[in-house]
Amino acid sequence: MSTRKKIAVGLVALLASVSVVRAEEILELSRDFVESYKNRLTIEGEIVVDASHAQPNAPTEDGDLHAAVRSSVIGLSTVAEIQNAKESQQAVDLIKGAVGDPHGISFVGVWRIWPEHGGDRQHIQVDGLGEKWNGPGPTNPPHVFEVHPLTKVQNIDLLGNLHLIDGYAYKRPDDAFQRYESSHFEIEPLANDRIRLHMRMVGYNYVEFLMRLTKRFHRDPDGEFVAAGIYDLDGELLVRDLRVGFVKGSAADTKQQSLQPGQCLHMIGIPRVDLALVSWRLNHSNDERYPNVLKWSLPYEVIGVGVFDESPRECGED
Repeated sequence: MSTRKKIAVGLVALLASVSVVRAEEILELSRDFVESYKNRLTIEGEIVVDASHAQPNAPTEDGDLHAAVRSSVIGLSTVAEIQNAKESQQAVDLIKGAVGDPHGISFVGVWRIWPEHGGDRQHIQVDGLGEKWNGPGPTNPPHVFEVHPLTKVQNIDLLGNLHLIDGYAYKRPDDAFQRYESSHFEIEPLANDRIRLHMRMVGYNYVEFLMRLTKRFHRDPDGEFVAAGIYDLDGELLVRDLRVGFVKGSAADTKQQSLQPGQCLHMIGIPRVDLALVSWRLNHSNDERYPNVLKWSLPYEVIGVGVFDESPRECGED
């Protein structure tokens, strides 16, 4: 089936599945936070753990351990997740043991803004930890901010957990990327250098795809972003130009460094809002060349969290 037909089929399926208009998931952030993290893969600091899963999810469900956390460097209700958590019992025990400890624990992980579990509430970034969630489902409070995946807790390195999830059925690229590309998004500038992001629920974590390297930017202290084309598993183009990030020291990062422009990597990734594009749109909101730039579609990027054990290959066309 051609890419155009796949997208058309996907649109029909998506429209058929939406019988009611979903509520918007609203996130309010400071401009300073956007500028500080727009070109960073990770975030670090201290987290207070409010609740934790008793054990990791089964691999068929994604294999993650979820914990409801708060951090003064985030200022939002947050869920932190360990990928392939069954491999890191010491880290699991550390997080479980930290529940309710007001002193918290140190962490490093991939910051992630994504409209998936926002619930029927607005998410307002505050100075400090913010309020503890006391509603139902303590390990999954309404949230649009995650630290997912964690790459370090205290002195326990979790970079080795960023690999394929044995037993999990990854999201299909033609379905997932069509949803990302067609999702609603709006930026609302506010007073006092704050912004409000209007989004609708997307979901669709852990998507499998082929990434065709277009160009490199530069290495950053916590990894690297590249520009890439996104292809389905049959080599058909889905997205012409997307930013893809790789966490320093991960298996996916090690493998992608040998890629030459035009070569492809078979990988899995998780989507997140691209704050660099949010910043760009804000900075060009009064530019006549970009009408309605604050209402353009969802600005997103993908972070590589697993790579298939294959040599780089050719895919697509120049």
